[in-house]
Amino acid sequence: MVQALVAGGTGTAGRQVVKEFLARGHSVRVLTRHGGAPGTEIVHFHGDLVTGDGLAEALEGVDVVVDTTDGKTRGTRAVLERGSENLLATADGAGVGRAVLLSIVNVDRSEFAYYQAKRKQELVYENAAIDTTIVRATQFHDFIPLVAKPASRVGVIPAFSKTSFQTIDTRDVATALVDAALAAEPSPDGPITIGGPEVRTARDLTTAWKKATGTHGVVVTVPLPGAMGKFLRDGSNLVPDNQFGTITFDRWLADTTRALA
Repeated sequence: MVQALVAGGTGTAGRQVVKEFLARGHSVRVLTRHGGAPGTEIVHFHGDLVTGDGLAEALEGVDVVVDTTDGKTRGTRAVLERGSENLLATADGAGVGRAVLLSIVNVDRSEFAYYQAKRKQELVYENAAIDTTIVRATQFHDFIPLVAKPASRVGVIPAFSKTSFQTIDTRDVATALVDAALAAEPSPDGPITIGGPEVRTARDLTTAWKKATGTHGVVVTVPLPGAMGKFLRDGSNLVPDNQFGTITFDRWLADTTRALA
């Protein structure tokens, strides 16, 4: 049995990684800034990646680390680079065998500030003293309602123009991350790239979300400006030759709406 630590284990992807480790019969710790409720199978460790507080205790006796941390805002971005430096340095001192990072497909091809921060995080992993693997994934299925839902309250449901997505389920992402963490072979040179099972336009996905959720409003095609808009219109978010996920957007919608009901 492997002792795993999931950094960001209370987040969207991290929760699924925890479930996947448990489903395979392994022991899991969750590293969180805010602590967590005690459970019979999951041990929560309070720690701060930016300051390093609590990391030594959390990593003692750990075999593998999976890092699903995020820092989309300027105020939280330090967790990506500085946090990774602290995590990996402490992991090296604790004798951790491997660390796996969740990143984004083609993150090195965009001038978008968040993507540049993620790329700096990748570089920390690439230069780490311990064995590391980077898993780059396409946007999660959850990304579509993240864009569509807020504006739907006023009857407008935005869908980015001239844009397609290859969204992937976080359960499939978790499978890839745990596969990488438990692989018997040394980590590959370069990142592992995974995408969802299908490529669909933003309007198609948004319309499907509207129908499945019964949301009222008009789907309106809108341009996304800036570096992120260019990245998406160029199709840099797509990897049709690297389909890994098996859970389609429609199945995710059905699962999500059934759970809410």
